[in-house]
Amino acid sequence: MKKSVIIFILVLLISFSAFAAVADIITQSRISIEELLSKQDSGSFVQLVEQGQGVVIFPTFYKLGFVVGGQYGEGIVLRKDPQTGKWYGPAFVNIYGLSVGAQAGIQSASLILVVMNEEGINGFMGDNFTLGGSLGVAAGPLGRQLSADVDYRLKASIYSYSVAKGFYAGASIEGAYIKTNDHANEAFYKGQITPEEILKEKTVEGEAKKIVELLEKAIENLHKEN
Repeated sequence: MKKSVIIFILVLLISFSAFAAVADIITQSRISIEELLSKQDSGSFVQLVEQGQGVVIFPTFYKLGFVVGGQYGEGIVLRKDPQTGKWYGPAFVNIYGLSVGAQAGIQSASLILVVMNEEGINGFMGDNFTLGGSLGVAAGPLGRQLSADVDYRLKASIYSYSVAKGFYAGASIEGAYIKTNDHANEAFYKGQITPEEILKEKTVEGEAKKIVELLEKAIENLHKEN
């Protein structure tokens, strides 16, 4: 009896530790959004978020290499319903990648993706997919406003932004591999759940809701400036 109680307590501690670890990803994601929004040229990012259908945040995205490089990050997906404006998530995902070419150094950065259309957000509802191809990825435009010649609806399904904390040159997320983090999803939602269920049924709460509030406040402020 005593042994079973100890085992039960250990299981609870492990579960709490796992939940705390994934909860920290959300907290760090919020900090990443705050950092990006603090930049003077974040206006176009805010406009894309307003027009888009979701954001993907990797608070720590590592790149390293010389000629051949590797990329890795853990993050979250938040989906915005284009009809109601409601936000759903977070769904937890990992990003992996290899790159070949002119590159050198080590970088730790926040990587933030703005998903512009349903085709793009559907990619994150499956188990895995690769960025690129029909889901075109492009560097997000900078500046306080989107320039007239940027057709953000047609040019790409996903736009990427990063706030670098080191040095890196010549890297791209085109061809990076996105994989559902099932362990993180199970730890956070306390049971098996699919990314599609999360992004269609789980409205944002807690720390994830704070991220949405930051984005919506930025959109409101941008309209006031105009």
